[in-house]
Amino acid sequence: MRILHLNHHGSHVGGVEGYIADVSIALQKAGHRSQLVCFVPNDVGDSISDTTYAPLSEWPAPPAQAIQVLGRVLAEFHPGVAYIHAVHHPTLIKWLTQRLPTVAYVHGPYPVCPGSAQYLRNRSRVCPHVAGLICLVNAQIERCCWGRNPLIHLRLLARTRAFVKAYQQVKVILVGSSYMQQLLQRDGMPSDRISILPPILIREPLPPVTFSEDSKTILFAGRLTPEKGLRHLIEALASIETNWRLVVAGDGEEREPCQSLARELGVSEKVRLVGWLNNSEMAANLQACACVAIPSLWPEPFGRIGAEAFIHGRPVVAFAVGGIPDWLEDGVSGYLVPVGDVGGLRQSIQSLLDSPALRLDMGKQARYKAVFSWNARAHVEQLLQAFADAQTLA
Repeated sequence: MRILHLNHHGSHVGGVEGYIADVSIALQKAGHRSQLVCFVPNDVGDSISDTTYAPLSEWPAPPAQAIQVLGRVLAEFHPGVAYIHAVHHPTLIKWLTQRLPTVAYVHGPYPVCPGSAQYLRNRSRVCPHVAGLICLVNAQIERCCWGRNPLIHLRLLARTRAFVKAYQQVKVILVGSSYMQQLLQRDGMPSDRISILPPILIREPLPPVTFSEDSKTILFAGRLTPEKGLRHLIEALASIETNWRLVVAGDGEEREPCQSLARELGVSEKVRLVGWLNNSEMAANLQACACVAIPSLWPEPFGRIGAEAFIHGRPVVAFAVGGIPDWLEDGVSGYLVPVGDVGGLRQSIQSLLDSPALRLDMGKQARYKAVFSWNARAHVEQLLQAFADAQTLA
């Protein structure tokens, strides 16, 4: 089968592109061919080697240029199915559904949230609202929707409604967690077409698991934005007397504020910000750490770094938000902490740092979970069934 992937970015920017790269390799091993169309200029990168750029206008302007490029790709590549990832133009999604059997993987809340994150920034809490007029109020009060311009907010709200209508034409919708499934169902997407398929593919050979009783390193990896909760993590660690070290892999707007907070709390020498890491560097840091912390305040659709920790036999301490409770079993493969509970975060990390035996046992449980829950072959089988269902329903 020939699969046409569509995604905003072509290069490896985050978890979405990591998934596209992983799944295209797994599909190739199963005898299938993938091609990617991306919509960011000068971004034809490493997700899939066979990638085409299509200029995409901002909604609600018609996607005429993108349609022209896609028409050529369809004529030359002859795909059997379209696999939509992050495509930010509802009209283009609807156009595709009228020409190809279509499966969509909804990686995050952006189709049902004008601010894309389902998160109230000023109050640091998950947004409980269905998209509507309340979003226009919250955009001003909570700063949760791309600035303060109400005209932009109106356009994004209208786009959200257009997304829901477009996805109603998609034959099969995949999500990474029960949180995402419930969110889409609540906001009007067809519940009988939504299935859970975690965006993790474990391929052999598995990375070796190393263990050091002396490790006191906590690893944080991700964008440095307020909703990722790095400030909460630094505050939690500051009251731990053990000679810990925090490695922060990532970058963003919170870099300077977090460095200032570490200095204020007298722990700047223990906090090391290393920027974005490549795959081998990340693997080395996962092997060296005692545990991985995910102090996210926003509803993570899945929490990909947690799965990577599990693959390397490392327990995870995380706030119980979004899709994380689907895979992190409290007290077994790590600890789930109520969202925003700095004291609970500190206590959970302290327990792991103080007990190498506990870390080892939880790490074994984490590895077991990864190997038996996120097998690449099983993922491809379920995905191919989704493609077949889309073709049957077309």
